[in-house]
Amino acid sequence: MAEPLIRVQTYVVVCVLLVLLTVLTVGLSFWHVPPVWHIVLGLCIAVCKASLVVLFFMHALISTRLTWIVILVSCFWLGILLVLTLGDYFSRGMVPAAPGH
Repeated sequence: MAEPLIRVQTYVVVCVLLVLLTVLTVGLSFWHVPPVWHIVLGLCIAVCKASLVVLFFMHALISTRLTWIVILVSCFWLGILLVLTLGDYFSRGMVPAAPGH
C-alpha cells in the first residue's frame, strides 16, 4: 500500500506562509496597541505557525489515529498545566497575611 505523500509545492506554500506570519509578528511588535493585545495577537500568530509546522512538517496531517490521539492528549495536558499555573499565579494576592510568611 502506497503511503500518502505531501507534494513539494505544499511545502513551499507552507514555508512562505510561515515567513509571512513571522513578518507579521515582527510588524506587530512595532504596532502601537495596548499591551494585552500584543500578547493576544502574538499568541494567535504563534498558534497558527505551530499548527502549520505540526500538520505539514511533522506529517501529522497524514498520520494514523494514534498520532492524533497523542497530539490531543499532549494539548490537553498542556492546558491542564497552564490552568493550574495561572490559577496559582492569579491567586497569590488573595490571602493577605499567610501564616509563616
